[in-house]
Amino acid sequence: MLILRYDGVVAQEDTGTEQYLLGSTGYLLARVGMEARRAWAQMLGGLGLTPHQFGMLMALVPLTAASQQQLSRAVGVDPRNAVPIIDALQHRGLVERRADPADRRRHTIALTAAGQAMVGELRQSGQELEDRFLDSLTEAERAGQRGAALERARIAAVLVGSSVAGAALG
Repeated sequence: MLILRYDGVVAQEDTGTEQYLLGSTGYLLARVGMEARRAWAQMLGGLGLTPHQFGMLMALVPLTAASQQQLSRAVGVDPRNAVPIIDALQHRGLVERRADPADRRRHTIALTAAGQAMVGELRQSGQELEDRFLDSLTEAERAGQRGAALERARIAAVLVGSSVAGAALG
């Protein structure tokens, strides 16, 4: 039985549990999620980023510039914990702090040219990763699965009361 591909084929000895494992949607979803998370973290690590840094960079794309509070809410990070994340991105030259023209006491965070280039790399690497995971589906199946997954995530966000997930999913 082959459950998932880990940078190659990993076979499992058939111990008679195959029917039970394949009959559990929750187990299969958890395994797929675990593998997707592992591959995504590996991709981010290759670019020297953490998941929270990824979130901050991607959140800045439509916002152009944002306060630390806005970024914290968008990414779902406590504002106090956002400071070291932003500091690390600034140290790498991916974001810059600017004086807020509306309130000189505040600063906004914006992508630099290097940050915009990193976002481009993240999009390309993310697309390659997604293509690898979905390579057995047609484009129409991919679109259908994406829509169904988003709807399930919205429902799950409502059921568990996750305002961050619900807001992120529209």
